[in-house]
Amino acid sequence: MSKWEKVPAGIVSAQRKDIVTLEPGVEYQTMGVRWYGRGAYDRGIGTTETIKAKRLFRAHKGDFVFNRIDTQKGAFDVVPAALDGALATNEFPLYVVDPDQLSERFLLLYFQQSSVLAQIDVMRAGSEGRSRWKEADFEAWRIPLPSLAEQRRIVDILAAVDAQIESVAEELDRLLPLRIRLFLDSDDLQAVNVEELADVSQGKALPKAVQGQRIGDVSWFKIADMTGPGNEDGYTLADTRLAREHIRGLKGAVAAAGSVVFPRVGAAVLTEKKRVLDVEAAVDENHLVLTPKGGVSSEQLLAAVESIRLSDLVQSGAVPSLNMGLIRNAQIPWPAHSSAQLDSALGKVREEARKLRAELSRLRAFRSAILSSLLDQEIEIPEVYDALLGGVS
Repeated sequence: MSKWEKVPAGIVSAQRKDIVTLEPGVEYQTMGVRWYGRGAYDRGIGTTETIKAKRLFRAHKGDFVFNRIDTQKGAFDVVPAALDGALATNEFPLYVVDPDQLSERFLLLYFQQSSVLAQIDVMRAGSEGRSRWKEADFEAWRIPLPSLAEQRRIVDILAAVDAQIESVAEELDRLLPLRIRLFLDSDDLQAVNVEELADVSQGKALPKAVQGQRIGDVSWFKIADMTGPGNEDGYTLADTRLAREHIRGLKGAVAAAGSVVFPRVGAAVLTEKKRVLDVEAAVDENHLVLTPKGGVSSEQLLAAVESIRLSDLVQSGAVPSLNMGLIRNAQIPWPAHSSAQLDSALGKVREEARKLRAELSRLRAFRSAILSSLLDQEIEIPEVYDALLGGVS
């Protein structure tokens, strides 16, 4: 197997500058590119009253695009049909690849590798004052250039994996509404203040000096990255394990197993960020904690909180922030009579969601591993695969 040639990206692609000068009274569809592989998205309608720039750039289906600010976080994509004709600022450079040499989908896969993103991060960190990965950086970046047939095989293999990931993710997305429907279908719901059902507290910060230590049996529970891939509920248990006495001595907060936790900042996305603690854990200062009072079901408390938009409690502020007073006085639906059957049904749905999140994590790890192996030429897809591709295309 011959080693693939590496060439600067600018040799096999050219920047598209389809300039659109904005006119008063005209509405324009705009687009951007999210990080963590979430890709291109519709930023809504803009006009000269809402857009500061006097001119934007028209995107075309199949253009390769990236976000100059968040490149190290995986903000790359290929413009989908739904955004054909949308306008982008110069923060989202658009490129047309040479179809005789390069597939835009293969180029996207290359820039989805964690190793490549780490290199971009190092490059940006090493340049004092740099806040963007610009067009010149992209065009100078050396990329592997296998044959088009090899590119096509790799793209097809990864597309099959992505289809499975998307299927599992869609199934997971259906479970949260199901939990809420199960809960709200109760016949005897009434409005009850949260403080009547649970004790409300806020986590505390632990000094960096003790984070990562393993000298006890209490886990350190934190928001690792609320938008990161492979972490659908936004949480992780860190490597820190401390004794309860140690945590309390450091003014930390220990939440009991069965407590409902959620971030107090960014209330608009809380629907996806609440969960019941399966184990006793130290909770950081970015969390509020609901500890159920005697006889109150953790499962039903979680479902009740999931059924309301906590962001509606916050009337101002660019980044909604919740406090203990707001939550204590928030009214949530609550059944007048406890139901073991409802509790069991809610628990089963939550357990299924846990299994799906674990499956997503495994699939994403597999995707990352196979992508790296294919692009490092550790795995070769035989030419006979082309016959299969031709049969289904």
